[in-house]
Amino acid sequence: MLETTRLILVPLSHEQLHLYKNQRQTLAVNLGINRIEPHDDPETLPHLEEAIDFWIESTKQHPQHFAWYTNWLIILKQESVAIGGIGFSGLPKEGKAMVGYGLNSQYFGKNYATEALKVMIDWGFKNPDLDSIIANTPLKHWASHRVLEKNGFKEVARDSELIHWELLYTS
Repeated sequence: MLETTRLILVPLSHEQLHLYKNQRQTLAVNLGINRIEPHDDPETLPHLEEAIDFWIESTKQHPQHFAWYTNWLIILKQESVAIGGIGFSGLPKEGKAMVGYGLNSQYFGKNYATEALKVMIDWGFKNPDLDSIIANTPLKHWASHRVLEKNGFKEVARDSELIHWELLYTS
């Protein structure tokens, strides 16, 4: 678990990911929170089911390092509500790890994603094998670009669909 002034980030276990996929209200009760807001960002929603399946399979294969392979629920302390998720796509490979995040749209524009990403960056760079964090965003997902920029990420490339970002570790 990670904590900021306004947020709690909880890495979901393999078992909790099954609840996240099929029984979100049961997971909310399991976590002692009021509810889990649905992911409704049209830019990233099509990829959510694929991501959930990836998390479930990856946490099964890597139980000792599950926090690197799972969805961390972003919980708003004040409301005791999960408003989105964030996480890495696995342990660092060749010094790099990819991060991704998403929020329920009613929580856009309040700097929650920026705050959650900051604490994940700090957590990730505690791993001595991590030299840089990468991220990809859809070309016109301006809010997500801003979240990355506020956390020090630099655009390193772009193609017809995505902008590719990187944050280098500085001690």
